[in-house]
Amino acid sequence: MAEIRYRAHITHTEKTVERLYKTQYYVYEKPRMILRALVGFGLVAAAVAASLPTWARALLLLLGAWLLVSRDFPAAVRADKALSERKAKLPNMDYAFYEDRVHLKGEGSMDIPYKKFTRLVEDYEYLYLFVSRSSVCMMEKASIKPPEIMDFAKFLEEKTGLTWRREKSFLSMSIYDLRQAFRDMRGK
Repeated sequence: MAEIRYRAHITHTEKTVERLYKTQYYVYEKPRMILRALVGFGLVAAAVAASLPTWARALLLLLGAWLLVSRDFPAAVRADKALSERKAKLPNMDYAFYEDRVHLKGEGSMDIPYKKFTRLVEDYEYLYLFVSRSSVCMMEKASIKPPEIMDFAKFLEEKTGLTWRREKSFLSMSIYDLRQAFRDMRGK
């Protein structure tokens, strides 16, 4: 029998589900977020600069401000929908990392070859292994056994051929991050 190299798990809560959807949105929908912000900025600028009746300016300002501050609103809506559909029955997921695959166990069981993963993303508390836009493995960093997180990260980079990314908020993005978002959108 093949030897397990690493183990990890997550016990999902409302907070983790919301974080999962928000991360998915930041990974795959950055161009959409940028467009929302630009449209919002344009509406605010039009409200300030245009010679319109006060009610029209207020409406433009309200809509523009909402678009500027609600960058990840679609992710929150999707998370709320997923949580209400599950009616508080959230899964506990266990991951076993072998030399050639990841074995998932929770709401069923399956094996995923490492080459199927398309993105590796981390934040300060969780790791995300994306198979596609709608399929992701989320795990707590603190649950990884053996607990050498750097060795685990290198192991996954070698097996998948991908590098780890840390998704940034829109306001802390650099020109490089924007360029990478548009490359990702085009599939490069």
